[in-house]
Amino acid sequence: MSIRTESKGDGLLVITLNEPDRRNPVGHSVRTALVHALSRAEADDGVRAVVLTGAGGHFSAGGDIRDQGQRSLSQHRERFATIKDLVGRMTGFSKPLAAAVEGWAAGGGFALALACPTVVAARDARFVTSFTKIGLIPDMGLLATLPARIGPSRARRIMLSNRPVDADEALTLGIADELADPGDAVRLAGALALEEAAGAPLPRQLITDWFARDIAAALDYEQQHQPNLLNSSDAAEGRAAFREKRTPRFTGC
Repeated sequence: MSIRTESKGDGLLVITLNEPDRRNPVGHSVRTALVHALSRAEADDGVRAVVLTGAGGHFSAGGDIRDQGQRSLSQHRERFATIKDLVGRMTGFSKPLAAAVEGWAAGGGFALALACPTVVAARDARFVTSFTKIGLIPDMGLLATLPARIGPSRARRIMLSNRPVDADEALTLGIADELADPGDAVRLAGALALEEAAGAPLPRQLITDWFARDIAAALDYEQQHQPNLLNSSDAAEGRAAFREKRTPRFTGC
């Protein structure tokens, strides 16, 4: 099962990315499953808050490289419609939503974490963008969510350099809101989410919507350009280099 859900009491629902042997990749089937799980949680009056995490000591290694082959532009754009639904739902979620990040949050995993309005990172957590290493632009809203947290110049450098950011730096920069001891991120994220849920829901929703106001433009931009990049020679080379564990040789086409 690509995800699992578990009620923790007090109205807290934990959604876990559940493919630990592959560090919980976020392919199309996982994104679709998350849309359905979040839709059910939003409609369930018994759910007061949601935590998103990953199984096996890592949040997510990012997009599923096996799911990124060439497709028609219409097929790619249809898949990005699911991404727009997922990220838009997360950033504007009507209930408190927190990411609990243990281990790596890479590429799409990084983007998925930042789509949550609250991010708790374990002290051993690591964040990295990785997109340009496989010939792509950041997607799943990261072009908006990362600069919103840390400013455009720092976000640009992190995206282009692909350097890892450890938990202490993530807290300093604003990528993470709180740090937890390894293994304790879900508990702390749940406590913060339930604390937020005790507040008045209408102003909370309006504040959430205000901070999510730039997401739609980023999602439209990636839906316009990422399909072409996915079909490019450089993206094919990036995928091959990733599988073969070598440095890619990009040609700009």
